[in-house]
Amino acid sequence: MPYEEYFKAATESLIVASRDGTILEVNPRTNEVFGYAEGELLGQPVEILLPTRLRASHRGHVNTFFRAPRTREMGLGLNLVGRRKDGDEFPVEVSLTYAPHTRHGDVVVAAVIDITQRLAMEREARRAEALTSLGTIAAGIAHDLNNPLQIIISRAELMLQSAPETLGAEAHEDLSVIYRHAKRAGRIVEEFLRVSRQQDKAMVPVDLNQLIENMLLLVRPQLGKAQIEVKSSLAPNLAAVLGDPTAIERVLINLVTNSRDAMPNGGVLTIETGDGVLRPGWVHIQVTDTGSGIEADTLKKIFDLMFTTKGEGSGLGLWLSKRIVHEHNGRIEVQSELGKGTTFAIAIPPAEESK
Repeated sequence: MPYEEYFKAATESLIVASRDGTILEVNPRTNEVFGYAEGELLGQPVEILLPTRLRASHRGHVNTFFRAPRTREMGLGLNLVGRRKDGDEFPVEVSLTYAPHTRHGDVVVAAVIDITQRLAMEREARRAEALTSLGTIAAGIAHDLNNPLQIIISRAELMLQSAPETLGAEAHEDLSVIYRHAKRAGRIVEEFLRVSRQQDKAMVPVDLNQLIENMLLLVRPQLGKAQIEVKSSLAPNLAAVLGDPTAIERVLINLVTNSRDAMPNGGVLTIETGDGVLRPGWVHIQVTDTGSGIEADTLKKIFDLMFTTKGEGSGLGLWLSKRIVHEHNGRIEVQSELGKGTTFAIAIPPAEESK
């Protein structure tokens, strides 16, 4: 293949720069990756493709390179960053090839690859490995802690049945604190056990409308006591999804519980199914509350492992919910506005797409 044809057809971004760092040629892939129109980069300093904070130091690297030119291969462990025209930054790998005595003089050809997707896959692989280790640890914690915790809880419960006068008001209050925190520790252990038990399960067609109706039968009395009105809008003829009904129900109960906690003075909880914006053609569930809302900084971390804003929360509920949705090849997102409420949206592919 002639050089010109290869240059134009290459899947990586190719940039030809002069000794002074001026861009002489770019291939179509470069314009695509960095968001520039054809010809827009020609004659520009190569630093235009870097974040502003790195441009001055890069000029020094260019001068050093041409004092002792050499080929530099991809993947040398350098943490390199590119910058698109719109200011978006992304991780890259770069190889450099020195080409002396060309029609442009001595030049360097830079091959640039956007490695965003690869790094995401590597992070996912590390996360999966960490989850495996976490499951092993969780099982050990459960065996070591569960029995003594249950003894503490049961003994404290029995003692609390005595009148406060028998124990003394202060001792009764201290015992209540012990009981409450022992119960919390038990819930954390149970959540870790759920994580450790997450194994491949037989997926079956699930009618989400029916699942939601059954779940609401369980939670309506509790929500009613909290002065929360429950509204449901379930789309007719909703496509079935392929999944684990128990796991999906766990996600829904967790979202409903969070909504209840966000409305301590009552409010409205709405559950809807049907079409949505996360992924056209998929089955969507939305859980919306009229609660206090979530701050922007908190919203970024809400699905993180062990992150919680609740005094007695385990930090596992939303993380586990996201994991379950992902195991169903789905997506979960959250939108919130302080003082107006929060919406969790779930999208799962219909059963015919999951086979």
